[in-house]
Amino acid sequence: MKKQTHLDQWGVCGTPKVWRSDRMSIKPLKDIEKKVNKGSYPQDWVAYNLAQTQEKLLFIELLHELTSQIPQPKYKGNGRPPANFGEMVFTCCLKTYLDFSSRRSESDIKLVKQLGYITHASHFNTILKYLNQPIMKKVLAKLIALSSLPLKEIEKDFTMDASGFSTAMVCNWNKSQKIHSEKRLFKKAHVMSGVKTNIITHVEITDGYVHDSLMLEKLVVSTNKHFRMEEVSADKGYSSEKNLQIIAKTGAVPYVLFKINAKKTKDRLPIWRTMLLFFRENKEEFMEHYHKRNNAESVFSMMKRKFGGFVRARKSLAQENEVLCKVLCHNICVLIQEMFELGIKIDFEEIVRDEFMCKFRLD
Repeated sequence: MKKQTHLDQWGVCGTPKVWRSDRMSIKPLKDIEKKVNKGSYPQDWVAYNLAQTQEKLLFIELLHELTSQIPQPKYKGNGRPPANFGEMVFTCCLKTYLDFSSRRSESDIKLVKQLGYITHASHFNTILKYLNQPIMKKVLAKLIALSSLPLKEIEKDFTMDASGFSTAMVCNWNKSQKIHSEKRLFKKAHVMSGVKTNIITHVEITDGYVHDSLMLEKLVVSTNKHFRMEEVSADKGYSSEKNLQIIAKTGAVPYVLFKINAKKTKDRLPIWRTMLLFFRENKEEFMEHYHKRNNAESVFSMMKRKFGGFVRARKSLAQENEVLCKVLCHNICVLIQEMFELGIKIDFEEIVRDEFMCKFRLD
């Protein structure tokens, strides 16, 4: 039987699930499809159970392997030597994975030290200090890209969306002599993710009221550096001639939903007129491709249920870095699931040598 793949968007406990027909020989494909239409999702429970029961141990192992690739900044010889930067990234991500405050994370960090993954258990104030460093944002962004590469041969179709992470800070929204109201500030994560496994290939963190469409070019260009893109699906918020042209230049087909007032005039770009004509004359087929965008909602659902939909940091840069830590933790959890589901092998040393050689610097 030819291999086919069905994605369970929601699943249990926020984990991605991929079903392959060559692993399930008990029931024929037609019976499985009937159950899917009724609302139940087939699952390789053996692989799922193994991934869930071993996730924390494997998470620590993969996170250590990933952060050990980070070079240590040069010590200039003035004052006290800084902490090992790779270990600080490891500690910040472990704190995020546990979804604890920095104080409550100290005991777990000491346990990890006893296991030999780090050489020093940092004070909780040191963790907060490093979360607020600009270099941390640069390193976390590279680690997120690095963590997605083991799946670059699997992911061909991509989707994008944005979602907010609330903060403890508020701003004046309406202030006058008689009316005074406040609105909570939040950070917005603009994410490009794969459809099959929900791996995040690139993320941009902005203030809460930055429009989604402004981030499309960065998401598409960064993903195209390491992945062969065939389809990109997005909602109406990304619908514009410029955005469709950016996607088309990568060789991918842009399945971006059109607004009601979209017009096909001669002054429009060819890609706009072509996709609008396809949308109007083959709407059912267009929507089949477009509905892959629903997986973007699944990505944020997985992250927020597992690592929280808010950030604890109070400073803007630290808030951005905390969201990036959530994204990196999400990617590692996806890799753990696919190690059992698809049997992939992960070697970050080899990936760094092939993809990031001479690029992974802290200068």
